[in-house]
Amino acid sequence: MTNLQTFLAEQYTAEIAAFRAVLDAVPEGNFATPGLGHSPAWHALHIAEWVRLTVLQDRTPNYHFLGWEDKPWVAPMGTDAAPLAETAAKAEILAHLDDTGAKAVAYLAAASDADLQGMTFSPSAPTGERPRLAAVGLHLRHIAYHRGQVALSRKEQA
Repeated sequence: MTNLQTFLAEQYTAEIAAFRAVLDAVPEGNFATPGLGHSPAWHALHIAEWVRLTVLQDRTPNYHFLGWEDKPWVAPMGTDAAPLAETAAKAEILAHLDDTGAKAVAYLAAASDADLQGMTFSPSAPTGERPRLAAVGLHLRHIAYHRGQVALSRKEQA
């Protein structure tokens, strides 16, 4: 029988792999080129940051690709330099996404039931927080949404 932690780790593994496959298909020369609003590089960095924030609950103040940069709550989260710029090499950005994804999967696989309880930061929730397990599930759909954005952008450019 699969427990919740194993299920979540498997779902993140599958979704990040599907997202990574779409990103792999983007030619190096187009990786930092905006498509439908953002570049594939931005989408990759955005998902890495949200995995770090939502799943790993990392509060290091070096967030620059959350997508809410016009909101006051983001300013204190981006006081340090970003780990990577949108113009970094495709391989560097993908390695960053892979590393963040692997840490999230390892965390989820080893999480206790208590780790998945309580509340977590969620700016889209009316109170700014949502139940941790709901936030993790919502984030899985968030990765799928951005996978679709990159795929649609590639289709529009073809």
